[in-house]
Amino acid sequence: MNKILKKYNDIPIAAKAALWFVFCNVLQKCVALITTPVFTRLMTPDQYGQFSIYNSWLQIFTIITTLRLNWGVFNKGMSKYKEDRDVYTVTMQTITTVLTLITFVLYIIFRDFINSIVELPTFIMIAIFAELLVTPAIDFWTIRKRYEYIYVPVVIRSILLVVANAVLGVVAVLISDEKGYARILSCVFVNIIFGSVLYVYNIIKAKRIFYKPYAVFAIKFNIPLLLHYLSQYILDQFDRVMIQKMVGMASAGIYSVAYNAAAVLRIVTQSVNNAFIPWQYEKLEENKKYKLRFIADQYNEGSTDETYMSCVICLIVSVCAMLFCCLAPEMMSVLAGKKYIEAVYCIPPIIIGLQFSFMYSLFANVEFFYEENKYTMYISMAGAAINVVLNYFGIKYFGFIAAAYTTAICFAAFTYFHYTYMSKRVKEKENIDVFFNGKRYFLIGFITSVLCLSVILLYGHPLIRYIIIAVAILIGWFFKNKISMIWRTIKRK
Repeated sequence: MNKILKKYNDIPIAAKAALWFVFCNVLQKCVALITTPVFTRLMTPDQYGQFSIYNSWLQIFTIITTLRLNWGVFNKGMSKYKEDRDVYTVTMQTITTVLTLITFVLYIIFRDFINSIVELPTFIMIAIFAELLVTPAIDFWTIRKRYEYIYVPVVIRSILLVVANAVLGVVAVLISDEKGYARILSCVFVNIIFGSVLYVYNIIKAKRIFYKPYAVFAIKFNIPLLLHYLSQYILDQFDRVMIQKMVGMASAGIYSVAYNAAAVLRIVTQSVNNAFIPWQYEKLEENKKYKLRFIADQYNEGSTDETYMSCVICLIVSVCAMLFCCLAPEMMSVLAGKKYIEAVYCIPPIIIGLQFSFMYSLFANVEFFYEENKYTMYISMAGAAINVVLNYFGIKYFGFIAAAYTTAICFAAFTYFHYTYMSKRVKEKENIDVFFNGKRYFLIGFITSVLCLSVILLYGHPLIRYIIIAVAILIGWFFKNKISMIWRTIKRK
């Protein structure tokens, strides 16, 4: 034990913070995953569908009321205004507050029309806006701590939030006849409590609520990206809304369970990307300052550049994706039971979509760093439009499972277009012919897709699937030294 503690204490603060931030993200997703079997057994597919549709519409209203200021532009601001992070944080918070109040007033004016579209009652819509008023403060505070490598308060907040959400959610569902709405309101209540505390804290820390130059920078940065974020939402969430409209609330609930099951891989991809962004930005800043030549996937013994690491990480994510598909039937039996068994056939294409979504994030981080937002919007809009069209015909003629396949196809195209644009702009900015080896990344994506879809044929043959899992683990063990080298490189930085 002493040896373990000594090794832990020897880890640089940046790596230690990254480790704990990954833990927080994993904790939140794991608790949500662990509680899924409880809620799927207490709630009917219709009731679970209500909760899913609420989350889908919450995401779209979040885009409108926050302009996604807690995404790329906030990471950029943490790097650009590192000496004045308090004021930058509270300025972003104030903008989201004003936008939320304006949107709420518009909702009140057009309430009947909006309610007919979202198919949610007025009291749920009011709860959404109450949540949106303060919860952006949680994201701003958390990201700020990540850049300063302050992890203890984040760990405490994460534990309290997930435990409170889970416990109150179960209690609310147990005591209520309207279990779908009870689950929604329990989430809203917990998020408002935590959001309000951090909202006030951010203001006290900054000692002001607004600074115009920061607001101008953030809005100019994000306005071109607004339709990009909306399009990304359509790719990631709107299929559930379309399923609800075209097939029914129960099918939306079953489909959502498949996405919840796939949250295991999303935990991996989001955690890796969140931990990777600060380091990636640091390396890009060095390149910008000293005009270093980043040659994609170049590797020399004893040194590892960021693109080599991203390629290896992408490969690891792909292996995790295949393993997850192999275990999908068993996982669905545990998570949901027979009522949701159809969801298992949605998991492989959903996993493929998540794989390409992770690849996209590697390219998008570079776009955001160089503030190359002009054409990002057009690429995303095209991907979203294709997704809606394919979903419409796919769901209409083949049922809700088709939505998983159309979304995977669109994520692959989405990733390719962003890669092409990113490569072109980096070449113009830094005169680098190759930044990422596109052929290598998309070959990984293609092979992963074929293997994940092939696993469906083995759902009735558990022994073969278990053998595949064992072989993959052995291969991972064989390459453990290279993986360890990447980890040590990040620690040194």
